[in-house]
Amino acid sequence: GGKVGVDYGTDANNLPSPDQVSDLVKKHNIQYLRIYDSDPKVLKSLSNTGIELIVGVHNDDLSKFQFQSYVDSWVKNSILPYYPATKITDISVGVEVTDSPDAANLAVPAMRNVVSALKKVGLQDRIKVSTPLSFGVLSKSYPPSDGAFDGSHDNVLGPLLDFLEENQSPFMVNLYPFYAIGDSSLDAVLFKSPSSIFVDPNTGFSYKNIFDAQLDAVHFALAKRKSRSIPIIVTETGWPTRGSGRHRLAMASLDNDDDSYASIDNAQTYNTNLIRHVTDGSGTPARPDEELVVYIFSLFNENLKQGPETERNFGLFYPDMRSVYNLVFPGKGTGRRWCVASRQASNAALQNALDWACGPGKADCSALQPDQQCFEPNNLVSHASFAFNNYYQKNGLTDQACRFGGTGIVVYNDPS
Repeated sequence: GGKVGVDYGTDANNLPSPDQVSDLVKKHNIQYLRIYDSDPKVLKSLSNTGIELIVGVHNDDLSKFQFQSYVDSWVKNSILPYYPATKITDISVGVEVTDSPDAANLAVPAMRNVVSALKKVGLQDRIKVSTPLSFGVLSKSYPPSDGAFDGSHDNVLGPLLDFLEENQSPFMVNLYPFYAIGDSSLDAVLFKSPSSIFVDPNTGFSYKNIFDAQLDAVHFALAKRKSRSIPIIVTETGWPTRGSGRHRLAMASLDNDDDSYASIDNAQTYNTNLIRHVTDGSGTPARPDEELVVYIFSLFNENLKQGPETERNFGLFYPDMRSVYNLVFPGKGTGRRWCVASRQASNAALQNALDWACGPGKADCSALQPDQQCFEPNNLVSHASFAFNNYYQKNGLTDQACRFGGTGIVVYNDPS
C-alpha cells in the first residue's frame, strides 16, 4: 500500500514541547511527518525514532536562499547536525509559491541552491528537494483527463518541472476535496459513494471519489507537460472539525450554508477512508498501480492561523494532546525489508531507474555482469531489483531510497 503522514504545523502559542510531540506520534504509530521549517528542537526530538521527515523553508526566507553561501551554511547548520539520526528524506522549499507573486520567481533558484549545497556534502541522492503547490495551479480539472496547468504560472512551472526531472524529485501538491462540496455530493468527497459518481468521457475511467479525480487531474496535467514520470506527493489534505466562513482556497460555490460540513464526524470519516484508500494499494483510476503518498493536515489545532475558523480546526489532536477523534495509522512493518522493482512499471522507466542506480546512484552492480552470480535471471525486473536493493540498503532503508521515480517497492519478505 501507500504511505500516510501528518503535517506538523506550529502556528500556535499553546502546543506541547517537541519531545512530547515525538512521544505522541510514536504512540499513535505515525511514521511520516512534515514540518514547515527546520526547528532544531523538532529535528533533535525525532532523532533515532525511525520517523521520516520532510523539512520546510518558509516563503519569507526564499530571498535569503538566492545566495549559495547562505544555503551552504543553512545545510551545514540545519541539516547535517541531525542527519542521518533524524531521517530527513525531503526538503520543501516554499509553500504554494504560485499564490504569492513575491515568492513565485524565487522558489526554483532557491531549490537549485539547496541541491548544490547537498551535493557538496554527498546528500543530493538521499534528500530530495521540491516545493508544494496548491491545486489552484490547475486551470482545468474536470474531467480529470482534461487536467491542465494554468498558463499564467508558466514562469514557475517550466523551470520547476525541468528541475524535478533532472533531480528525480517528486511533484508536491495540496489537495482539499472539502472545498469541492459545492460541486459534488458529500458522499463523493468522503469516499462513501457505493458506485461511480462519474465516468471520464475521454478515457472511460470511472471515479468513485473526488480525491482520485483531483489527483488524476494533476497526473494528466503533468503528462501534458511531458512529465508523466514525475511521482506525486500530496503534501496536504484534510478536513476541519468546526468553523464558519470561507477558506482562502474555497470554491465560489461553497457558501456559509455549508458550514455544517466542518464537523468531527465528517473529519473522522474523510481521514479514516483516506487512509484505507491510500494503504489498500488501489492507486487512482488513471494510475491503478502507483503508490499513493499523502500527508494529512494537521497534527494540532493551531490557534494563531489566520483566516476563518476552519483554518484553526484541522487538527487530529488538541494542544493538550487529546485526540480530537480516533484515527488509526498503518505501521511500516517490522523486521528486515528490501527494495524491489515494480512489475507494473514500464520497461523504459525501469531501464532509466536501473541506469541511474548503477551510475549516479553508485549502487554496486558488479554482480549483474555476465558470468557473475546475479546475472541470472537475465531480465530487466530482476536486474533492477538487485540494483534498487543495493542502493536501498546503503542509503538508510528509508522510503525515499526506494522511490526510483515510482518504480521501487518496499517488501518485507526476502525476495531472493
